[in-house]
Amino acid sequence: MPVIRKIMPTELPQYRAHLLRLDRTDRYARFAGTLSDEAVERHCAAIDWGRTVILGAFEDGVLRGAIELCGDRLLWPEQAEFGISIESGLQGKGVGSTLVRRILTVARNRGIRHVHIVCLAENSRMRALARRFGGRLALDGGEITSMFDLPAPNQFSIALEALEDGSGAFNSILSGNAIQSRLSTRSRERLAA
Repeated sequence: MPVIRKIMPTELPQYRAHLLRLDRTDRYARFAGTLSDEAVERHCAAIDWGRTVILGAFEDGVLRGAIELCGDRLLWPEQAEFGISIESGLQGKGVGSTLVRRILTVARNRGIRHVHIVCLAENSRMRALARRFGGRLALDGGEITSMFDLPAPNQFSIALEALEDGSGAFNSILSGNAIQSRLSTRSRERLAA
């Protein structure tokens, strides 16, 4: 399982690179339509970090999956939406389920009572994830809207987010050390050859 942790604003280039690496089908599914590289770059440049939380799935230090939660506390104080993207190599391995579960906890702990997602009707993976986490599905034209109703935060949900944040940071450090160790070993092998 990859390291899952919150993405910091300074890591925006990694998020942008992840979205740009998505193949045509996965990018179409993430944005519910065709998006050019330039449109992806505009999307990333427009992220308001004051109202957005992004969780990332990192494999060997590279962002390979992400879920973006965005809300506007002034206009819709108890509502938010999310979008999820998983590169093909990690699909079907439980990464999407983990990201959705964790982002729903993050949303709950911020007082968000209703989270929704819009996906294309043919996006069977997203429909399955929505059902798995209790989302109410509604068909609207060629799109599916799913609404998740969240309970108020409690001590358990707050402790769970804090524990997962700590675990993600710790695993990120361990992963970084493992990568450094492999790079050092390869460098020594090259020098010896």
